[in-house]
Amino acid sequence: MVNKKIVGIAAIIIIIAVIVGAYFVSSSSANTIKQGYVPSTGDALVFIAYEEGFFKDEGLDVQLTQFSSVVDENNALAADKIDVMAGGVGEPLNLISKGQNLSVIGGIMAGDSAVISSPGKVAELQDIQNFKGKTVATVRTSTGDVIWKAALLNAGINESSIKIVEFKTPGDVIQAVKSGKADAGIVWPPFEYTAEQQNLSIVKFSNDYIPNLPCCRATVKTSTLQKNPDKWIKYERALIKAYDFYKNNPDKTVNITAKYVDMDKGVLKTALYNDKLSLSPDPNKKGTLEYWAILNKIGYVNTGNTDLSQYINTTVYKTALDQIVKENPNNANYQTLETEYSQNDA
Repeated sequence: MVNKKIVGIAAIIIIIAVIVGAYFVSSSSANTIKQGYVPSTGDALVFIAYEEGFFKDEGLDVQLTQFSSVVDENNALAADKIDVMAGGVGEPLNLISKGQNLSVIGGIMAGDSAVISSPGKVAELQDIQNFKGKTVATVRTSTGDVIWKAALLNAGINESSIKIVEFKTPGDVIQAVKSGKADAGIVWPPFEYTAEQQNLSIVKFSNDYIPNLPCCRATVKTSTLQKNPDKWIKYERALIKAYDFYKNNPDKTVNITAKYVDMDKGVLKTALYNDKLSLSPDPNKKGTLEYWAILNKIGYVNTGNTDLSQYINTTVYKTALDQIVKENPNNANYQTLETEYSQNDA
């Protein structure tokens, strides 16, 4: 006959094991972040934070998931397949306009989108009026697409005077221009530089049309943020550290990015280090609000009575930045981020 005392002790051990196991599973889940990205130099801060262990240093288990397009990444966020997206700002703002409760918590990149064409058309297309009657390939709601269409509107040009052909990826845009199916195309980094390798030319950068507009933003569901705000402060701390690494380690940054963006390292270095690109974790609230107004102006979203400022959370980033600066008071790169915050978010 089985000793009742032994059975009782075994039962207690089992119960304790279940409780402890549940605790560790819960704890692990609380620190896990499913991060979406597209293979672009614009997501370099995420790649650096992952490869250099900055996420791990913050106690985070970040799992990276690649998407072929920002639209797919955006849809994955909406469907809870990822926790945070690092892609363009247009798609998440479109979801917000349709009632999704999302929060922009930080920046990933800005600038460096470009219009490309064959070399023979570059001089003509310097004048935006000369896009009339042309065929232009683009990826709808990408930052370059939005800024170029806003520039058309500002110049009094009706889109109906241009044949606009939409594709899913910048690679498709390049092929359309190369084949002559389009006179010009709009791409994001680093694809304008790979286009140059394929005997195409850069007409203008997005900054030349409208400066200081953001591109990719770190965006999460508001419910996800509210569930564990400390986790997202740690996430932003990791990206801030990645920014410092990016500024100080060009060659290592190129090598890291090359693991995720399958391109010539010379092209990657040009795309990562030029005066058109801004790789910054700053949320840029002012620029994002301006972008929101532009989306409404060109008819991509109906802003209605939605106050977008309620969907831009600068507190998470500012808390992380304040902590990092306190820990590293003499770091010039972190001081630059403080200045950016006072200009763009305060």
